[in-house]
Amino acid sequence: MKKKEQNLSPHDQFFKENFSQKDEAVSFLKEVLPEKIKSNIDFESLQIDNQSFTDKELKEYFSDIVYHCRYKASKELKISILFEHKSYFVKYPHIQLLKYMIKLWEYDIKQKRPIQPVIPIIVYHGKEKWEKKPLSAFFNDPESDFKSFIPDFDYILSDLSRYTDEEIKNQVFDNLFLKTALLVMKNIFDDKKILANLIDYFNIAKIYYEEERGLKFLEAVIRYLFYTKDEAKQEVLIKIIEQIPIRGEEIAMTIAEKYIHMGEKRGEEKGKIEGKIEGKIEGKIATAVKMIQKKYDIQTIAELTELPLEEIKKLSLSLNQKSN
Repeated sequence: MKKKEQNLSPHDQFFKENFSQKDEAVSFLKEVLPEKIKSNIDFESLQIDNQSFTDKELKEYFSDIVYHCRYKASKELKISILFEHKSYFVKYPHIQLLKYMIKLWEYDIKQKRPIQPVIPIIVYHGKEKWEKKPLSAFFNDPESDFKSFIPDFDYILSDLSRYTDEEIKNQVFDNLFLKTALLVMKNIFDDKKILANLIDYFNIAKIYYEEERGLKFLEAVIRYLFYTKDEAKQEVLIKIIEQIPIRGEEIAMTIAEKYIHMGEKRGEEKGKIEGKIEGKIEGKIATAVKMIQKKYDIQTIAELTELPLEEIKKLSLSLNQKSN
């Protein structure tokens, strides 16, 4: 795992590992983009942009992936496609997306080129229903004289709950790795279902498990599962992994050694994990303090840092008392 990505949640890490693969990104885009735009994109030109556009103080909470590509062969115009992943519902997604878009346009200006269109895409697989509505709908009086001053824009929402497992496996998406990844992401919060169907999900891409790319993908899936399940479910996972037709037992033992940590090793690892969690919480609190000092809205701070709203309110009250 790259050092700069160590603070990502298991959901963010798995998302980045898969959607950073061009063939998976292309397969996904061909499904979710509007036909008029899709038909004019040169998918061969699609390339990931390694530039980070996220504010330093918030970057560990975001999982943006930016792609650039040519649009219409007769034009030099390029478009930027911004992927943003969510495993939980966000009330004001436009604010975060707009921040990303501005960063991209600032980068264009810095490179002394015309600003490029950006297509924001949110991939969502949380439990709560995602309510997609325009930014203007959040204002008390969107039909007022101030409506023309609201920076309204649209984004593409790919809510995985809207697909059935069968649709993902057989009707949409043409990349086998992507099919498996989306099925696992879609059902990651339903332990009973994912454990019952995991072998079927693994079998989708089994023809690649003898190749390096396939083995890396398989390990990424298994790591994601281990990092999001408790010890009892991890023991069940080991038994399921052993059933993978190609090198299942070998892979299961390797993963067990890496992620289960029996006895003292498990206790030691648990302590390390708890330390990391505590450190991450402290980092979130530090970020919240900075945002309060910069007069961010309390609801926005809670959403971006994933800290409880009540804790943000107490923190804000404490800071205000100290400043008075």
